[in-house]
Amino acid sequence: MNDWGWFSFFFATLLGLVATADLARRRFSWSAELTRKFVHMGTGLLVATTPFLFTTRTPLLVLAGIFAGLNLIGVLAGWFEGMHGTARRSLGTVFFPVTFIILLLWLWEAHPVAVVAAMLVLGVADTVAATVGELVTRPRRFRLALEEKSLQGSLGMWVASWGVVLLTLTVLGPRLGDGLSFRTALLASVLAAFLATAGEAISAWGSDNLSAPLAAALVLEVFLGSGPSQQAVLAVGMVLALAVAALSYGVGFLDAGGAVLVFVMGSLIFGLGGWAFAGPILLFFVASSLLTKLARRLREKVVAEFEKSNRRDLAQVLANGGVATILLLVWHWRPQPEVYFLYLASLAAVTADTWATEIGVIVGMQPRSPITLRRVQVGASGGVSLAGLAAAWAGGALIGVVARISADGVIPVPSSWIWLLAWIGVAASLVDSILGALIQAQYLCPMCGKVTEKSHHCAVQTVPFRGWRWVNNDVVNGVCAMAGVAIASLVV
Repeated sequence: MNDWGWFSFFFATLLGLVATADLARRRFSWSAELTRKFVHMGTGLLVATTPFLFTTRTPLLVLAGIFAGLNLIGVLAGWFEGMHGTARRSLGTVFFPVTFIILLLWLWEAHPVAVVAAMLVLGVADTVAATVGELVTRPRRFRLALEEKSLQGSLGMWVASWGVVLLTLTVLGPRLGDGLSFRTALLASVLAAFLATAGEAISAWGSDNLSAPLAAALVLEVFLGSGPSQQAVLAVGMVLALAVAALSYGVGFLDAGGAVLVFVMGSLIFGLGGWAFAGPILLFFVASSLLTKLARRLREKVVAEFEKSNRRDLAQVLANGGVATILLLVWHWRPQPEVYFLYLASLAAVTADTWATEIGVIVGMQPRSPITLRRVQVGASGGVSLAGLAAAWAGGALIGVVARISADGVIPVPSSWIWLLAWIGVAASLVDSILGALIQAQYLCPMCGKVTEKSHHCAVQTVPFRGWRWVNNDVVNGVCAMAGVAIASLVV
């Protein structure tokens, strides 16, 4: 049978799988969660056979694209509850074919066994995690992001991910031209399982169908496409990331969700980028965390009006480090000095912004609005002071200095980058201030009359005062990082 013949077979089989699940739900009163797992695992197992049946990826891309569209319509319209009907809001059935499309475009030609392993993590391990979490009579619940997970479910996710990846590498790898020694396959499967489990734990709305398999695939790409030295760098990088996350959680820099995301981001940055990328982001994270704690101690009344505490949560970590992590991945596939400069610019922006805020609060110099130039209270969103601008300049410059040291001999960092990053940091922090003054959500406390970033104050709910409700400090910080990259792209 040719590829398009198999396309027809797979299309009919997948439609039959969905129809069977919906029929079983109606006839035998199966729960929507149970039928969804049936479809999920069946699809994952079916898709894992594709490298042995198809010679090209084009029919598979068409197939996945069709089901991505159909699933999105089904979720929005409420069709096929046996597949889409869950007790929680989820786009998991849409993310499933999207993940397959990404894997096809990324790894089909070079490492098809990684596609198989990642899809088995998605189809089998993720289902095992959900099933274990539901079957345990006394689950230990935790919440790292928007959804509650269980410790037992995460353990099931790790064991199942480790097992399917190890079996895939050792049994199917040689047949697909990607043989690894058992010791190397064992290490790869352990690391892939850790990253996939972390990706599942911090997911929401079904995004674990993206995060878990793609995280595992990234580990496998390194082990299948690189030599022992790069494999060792990734392993050491993940251990270092785990140590940084655990220590930061222990000393109060991060909450649990922030710590897990730091582990994921750190694994990528340390493991793929090495010290050239690790040095600057460690400077930002450690120095900024210390400044935040110092500001809280010295000016407690001022920072009490801030939306977030001094323990950075998942959203804060994502806002400050998400752009940098994306640029690290770009560099991983396109290692050019210009990409590294953009990476540094994103860190210069968030470092400058954080230092401007915290040092501005510590010094206590009266800030002004960047819009009206009128005086505003210390710590007010959008306030700009001379001390804050000086701190922003210093923060951006120091990112350049550390990069010049940590990237020495690996990536050329001319001294001119230090001054460019300093001014990029200042410019990005001003963008942050303008957004903070214009559109960041501010609330008025009906009890004391204070303007605050918090939705609750004096034990009562505050009322909207100005700005857009969905634009909080994390959104503004994320835009600040993107502004740094945009400005840097004009001079790179």
